[in-house]
Amino acid sequence: MHLAWLIIAGLLLFQSSAQASEPLENVTMQLRWQHQFQFAGYYAAQKKGFYHDQGLDVKILEGSPTRKPVNEVLAGRANYGEANTELLNHFLNGEPLVAMAAILQHSPSVLLTRKDSGIRTPQDLSGKRIMMMGSMEDLEFLSMFAHEGIDLQTLEIVSSSHDVNDLILGNIDAFNAYSTNEPFALMQQGIEPFLIEPLNYGIDFYSDILFTTQQELRENPERVKAFYTATIQGWEYALEHPEEVIDWLINDYGVTKSRAHLRFEAEKLTELILPKLIPIGNINSGRFQKMAEALERANFVEGPLDLNGFVYEPNPKIDSKLFWQTLLLAMTGLIAFMLLALWFWRNAQSLKNEIALREATEKTLKQSHEHFKSIIDNLQVVYYRADLEGLIVEASPSVEEFFHKPMQEIIGKKISDYYVYPFSREGFLSALDEANGKITNYEIQVYDALRNPHWISVNSQYVYEHGQVIGVEGTFEDITEQKKYEQMMQSIAFQDPLTSLGNRRALIGDLQKAIATAKRHGFQGAVLFVDLDNFKPVNDTYGHQVGDTLLIEVANTLKSHLRAEDSVYRIGGDEFILLLPHLAEIGDNKSENHALTVANKIIEALSTPFVLNEVVVQVSSSMGICYFPSNKQDADYVIRCADLAMYEAKRQGKNQWHLYKEGNFNLQ
Repeated sequence: MHLAWLIIAGLLLFQSSAQASEPLENVTMQLRWQHQFQFAGYYAAQKKGFYHDQGLDVKILEGSPTRKPVNEVLAGRANYGEANTELLNHFLNGEPLVAMAAILQHSPSVLLTRKDSGIRTPQDLSGKRIMMMGSMEDLEFLSMFAHEGIDLQTLEIVSSSHDVNDLILGNIDAFNAYSTNEPFALMQQGIEPFLIEPLNYGIDFYSDILFTTQQELRENPERVKAFYTATIQGWEYALEHPEEVIDWLINDYGVTKSRAHLRFEAEKLTELILPKLIPIGNINSGRFQKMAEALERANFVEGPLDLNGFVYEPNPKIDSKLFWQTLLLAMTGLIAFMLLALWFWRNAQSLKNEIALREATEKTLKQSHEHFKSIIDNLQVVYYRADLEGLIVEASPSVEEFFHKPMQEIIGKKISDYYVYPFSREGFLSALDEANGKITNYEIQVYDALRNPHWISVNSQYVYEHGQVIGVEGTFEDITEQKKYEQMMQSIAFQDPLTSLGNRRALIGDLQKAIATAKRHGFQGAVLFVDLDNFKPVNDTYGHQVGDTLLIEVANTLKSHLRAEDSVYRIGGDEFILLLPHLAEIGDNKSENHALTVANKIIEALSTPFVLNEVVVQVSSSMGICYFPSNKQDADYVIRCADLAMYEAKRQGKNQWHLYKEGNFNLQ
């Protein structure tokens, strides 16, 4: 007995030694820039052994203006890299690249200005000196300018020096920056930064995209999967242990930034990765399609925009196209075999051979039938066929899991019973007719047996017999989670993540509608621009956590003083805007009385000390008020007027409001 255990232990030890002796694969990862928290996940995957556990020995290389990831990977000097929009541009121009993971769900690229410059919108940049890269990295800014109708000829664009001191010293008016980095340098100098973010103007790009080549994916699929898995694991660890990463950066990588600067970078980076809302590295192909369309508008690429093969799928699903290809291959093989079997049968020389051949044919037919059935039974999508009356006549077993019903309760039932209003079978058939009898990626909502609605994507076509339509067949898959993600992303685009208030993008849309409605019905509305006085000392004294808590309390205070039809938005660090869309008819004193009443109540409320985490914080607020509409007003104009009035309130001593009046301010 003891001998047996010794033999088993020896075998296990031998196996363990054999595994331990397997050499690691050498892999090179090319970063976009010099070592910083922006690449924390790769350091964590290396330092914590996640790459090693996947059988990889990874060398991480710094980037520079002359060492760009796409060029390095295409040249074979690196296996993997991290890039921005230039990755998609190279792919659409014929380079065989693959996007593996989008680390940053929102781009950190912003135009950075000094808040005291009064430059708050893209329109304010007209005639100003703007430092940009002069390359593909400007695409987000170019798209923002195009979206806002700004002629580039009105801008004075200066080639980037990569030195934010040019903004601090006043050599330029706006600096192309990362929201995770350069704003900290301004705050260190006691200068309050302001960020003009393309996201607030409808331009939402991915950033820091992990990528490789199609050759690497084709020749080393397991290595690609291993590198992807370890990298995502590294990012999860890094975001949970930022202080440990900061220690590595300072002690091991020679990063000269202060610990406070690196903490700022970690905090801002996490806000862009959204790890609590979205799986790290998640890619939505629709976002890349929007980026491709922006590239086409900027004349970087020419259509058609084919993204097929660009996005890596670490866990690919069986899709409907693969199903039909497999089905056709199985049927072709079956028919060929039957013809061959028939020929042998007719030419058999003896009954014995004939019987043997028949038995072989029956066995093969049975195996082919079972294989064919296995294909359908194991589909992750749902196959179905319905007759002209809309009755379900055939379905794959996966339909039971989707509808939470046994097959016998599904076959023979009307497919229209499952549609969620306003979707209908009539609408589906109409769309099928318009697509000449074959439709792909048609999205509708259907109920399951528990009356839970699901979004599905349908690929279907008419079934013909003797030239006549006898029914419809196809496949569908559940895309409910994808739709939830899209809706969540839409919400994020219009929402301030800290206070859950609308952001500047939401404000612009709502204010434009309010102005149009006020003009149409002949009444007044107002915008109240609120800026906290002495907010920076709160952050400096008590830290950002107390500062963030204060902003949340301020948001709640503002909401508590508004009517149901009024709205409040956070458009910057400590800047809020109140929209009072409907006051009274134009010329009625009630408009001004109500707006000023609200202003006085808010100024009084915000001057009351806040108790935050056992810390008593005292601030006040300055407010600018602007009424609308007037002949030349649009949303940006009204906000600018209220902003100027707010600065006048600050100039006159703070903790008060000031009313904008035409002619008293220069808006040029």
